[in-house]
Amino acid sequence: MPPSFSPSSLTYVRSLLKRLAGGKDDTPDQFLYRFKLPTSGNPQRVFTLGSLGRDFLEREIGIPVDWHFRPYRVRGFSYNQVMHNLVLTRFLVAAKVWSRTHPDYKLSQIRMYYELAKEAEKSGSVVPDAWLLFERREKIEGINAFPILLEIDRGMEYEKRFKEHVRGRLEFIKRDGAYSQIFGTPSVTIVYATTGHTPEYREARRREISVWTLEVLKEKKAHWEQWAAMFRFGSLEPNTIYETPLFDSPLWYQPGSKTPILLLTL
Repeated sequence: MPPSFSPSSLTYVRSLLKRLAGGKDDTPDQFLYRFKLPTSGNPQRVFTLGSLGRDFLEREIGIPVDWHFRPYRVRGFSYNQVMHNLVLTRFLVAAKVWSRTHPDYKLSQIRMYYELAKEAEKSGSVVPDAWLLFERREKIEGINAFPILLEIDRGMEYEKRFKEHVRGRLEFIKRDGAYSQIFGTPSVTIVYATTGHTPEYREARRREISVWTLEVLKEKKAHWEQWAAMFRFGSLEPNTIYETPLFDSPLWYQPGSKTPILLLTL
């Protein structure tokens, strides 16, 4: 089990990451490879596995790593592309840490988009950013599994494309059977976490995509309220995700509702 660090350990963790990266920004043959966040004047560094890190995970921990980071591709990365992946990573880390400190719940599975893309090649299904399976030790109304289909929204999709995004996920889950075949369960909560640099933008975007989703659901007319119950929308500030009570506080909204609820609800 990897060590846990408190927020006060930030300076130590940074020095440790720098050592694992070899102290350089351009050497992939280390445990970690680091590069600058692609925006002018920003001193933030992004870390990913180097070749020694991949070998260590496979040899010592037994975690297969079937991808290779190619440093030359950094030049083609956009700020939004990198931030999307950082927010996704931070959400999943926060979920893992939360499950460790809440014995009533267990985060039994995390499946990332690069793994799910392989399934999509076979089934032609959509590729979510991630899929998480929380399990509760004591059942709530006979239910102890809470699967989450996670999507990180960076505000890059306008109305038409976002609605197509929602329709695709509904088809994936409810009609062609691919979802149940891949994940072994028909149940799901579809979570859209939207981000941005200002609270006003984040909230406006959250309300906007919630309205668009509601319009898609009402196209089906019958039982749209039941479909709406599958969705959660929330707004996150990228740099404070670890301090945000994602699972302990009512921060999430269903389409058409102004009342926030917990993420892990029926």
